[in-house]
Amino acid sequence: MAPDQIEAAGVVLVRRSAHGPEVAVVHRPHRSDWSLPKGKLEPGERRDAAAVREALEETGVRCVLGPSLGHRRYTVDGVPKRVHYWRATAVEVFDRPADDEVDEIRWLRRKAARALLTYDDDRSLLDLALGLPDTTPTIILRHAEAMKRAPWRESGDPLADLDSARPLNESGIDQAHELVQVLDAYGPLRIVSSDARRCRATVEPFASHRGLTTRLEHALSEEGFEDDPETTITAVSDLLDDMSPAVWCTHRPVLPIVIGALARQLRLDLRDDNVGARLDPRLRPGCAIVLHRAADGSVVAIDRFEA
Repeated sequence: MAPDQIEAAGVVLVRRSAHGPEVAVVHRPHRSDWSLPKGKLEPGERRDAAAVREALEETGVRCVLGPSLGHRRYTVDGVPKRVHYWRATAVEVFDRPADDEVDEIRWLRRKAARALLTYDDDRSLLDLALGLPDTTPTIILRHAEAMKRAPWRESGDPLADLDSARPLNESGIDQAHELVQVLDAYGPLRIVSSDARRCRATVEPFASHRGLTTRLEHALSEEGFEDDPETTITAVSDLLDDMSPAVWCTHRPVLPIVIGALARQLRLDLRDDNVGARLDPRLRPGCAIVLHRAADGSVVAIDRFEA
């Protein structure tokens, strides 16, 4: 049975050269066209993870995602297809032999790439991506699903009187492992977490995968926030001063003050409907807000990813 809709993901893959930014354009012999790297999602795969995987498979380039470029819709053999795109930055290049999927890859400046690309949609995506600067992500993550408070208190565990010791439940453990590929797609090099067990457990699989050390920040915990909200505001300010790609893991009750503090420091107007919606602190467990920041620290775009 044919699917109701094909879901796919792709990238405008950018690298820096001595002459300015270049974009990867791929030739697909089975369609006799020149296009941007993209492909169908695998069962259960997240869109952002799929975009990075497809870029690697079609170009031999490991990349990290920048801002979302939205999606494009069209029909393939009578079936609707939706492709989600991101601006992406090349990180590492591997040898990739030609095959039946992609037999040639060219890195081109804007004018040459526009001339070579077969489809108008790809040209518009190219223009959109090259209109954006290089960015680094700051990811504000709500911890994965945890054991409920009442069952934890009644569990008989020696630490049951400490809410900070409350663990992830089975769904949360699965979420934490699913987050590995999603976080990897954005390439954070710094992990900051509330010192609560459920936050540490959320980022531990990614930290292990990347060989990174997690910095524990009590000010991002519920207890730290309740003891002194000003320390949370100060911690956010200090964390924002470091421009390296980062993920911060915190809690639902702490998210509003974290978002408010970073909005003030980064001069983001939460009264603006678009900004307010993208920075809405009401994240579900395992979901996140992604700030894409330019070299001067300004926010270029704000995305969200869902569990």
